[in-house]
Amino acid sequence: MRKERVTENIYIFTSELYAQVTAGAIVTNEGTVVIDTLPFPRETREMIDFLRGESKRGIRYVIDTHHHADHVYGNYLFEEADIISGERCREVMRKSGEKNLAEAKAQTPELAEVVLRLPNLTFPDKMTLHLGDRVMRLMPLLGHSQDGIGVYVEGEKILFAGDAVMPLPYIFWGDRVTLQDTLRTIKEMNLENIVQGHGEVLLKGEINETLDASIAYLDCIFEKVKAKLATRTSKERLINEITLESCGFSPIALDGLVKQLHRSNLLRVYQTLTAKNR
Repeated sequence: MRKERVTENIYIFTSELYAQVTAGAIVTNEGTVVIDTLPFPRETREMIDFLRGESKRGIRYVIDTHHHADHVYGNYLFEEADIISGERCREVMRKSGEKNLAEAKAQTPELAEVVLRLPNLTFPDKMTLHLGDRVMRLMPLLGHSQDGIGVYVEGEKILFAGDAVMPLPYIFWGDRVTLQDTLRTIKEMNLENIVQGHGEVLLKGEINETLDASIAYLDCIFEKVKAKLATRTSKERLINEITLESCGFSPIALDGLVKQLHRSNLLRVYQTLTAKNR
């Protein structure tokens, strides 16, 4: 796990074991708010040990930005904290969480001890959390998944965006147009920093360019898949022929994982377009 301080009392923790997943913490004089957890118990425990040393008031809340395993499997380790999420996130975890966890444990021995812990505080659309001298606004950020939320820290102008912002937009479980709308909304927020769900923190000077590139990428894959379908290219060929570089992205981000994400994105666009044609 890698730790960095973004501003006074706001920390980011990045997994070194899986896909550079990020978690965050906002330390106040009334306790700490954690945003997402890390994929494996060992790294989440390291984060908790550090944070317990930072605040005598303990960890009060954990906010889940969405239901995906790499962000929520550490919930159970925060025994003293309430877990907050959007209503939809809790509902998805309640319906399919145990089944997904059993499958994950079968593939990944490091998850053997994980216990699914559902959020116990939920909200339908938006919520404002006041703790100590901090105001945190929780808002929907949809498109990567149907239950995504972000956490905006007032005063600091920092957005914890979950997987709505990543080094490569990822829509396999989500919706391309919805994510583009979300990215445009984020762009209008005039932020100082964005904490991506994976990878490095975005600084003020690179935010607009990064979001514009992501929006353009989502247009690019749509147009290229549509063009390939018009010439009756097979699904396999289409996925192999539309490269990441041809849509303006490098294949090395997230230790090369972006190549896999790109292929999944192409598959998602292919499925959407062929379903419409049927």
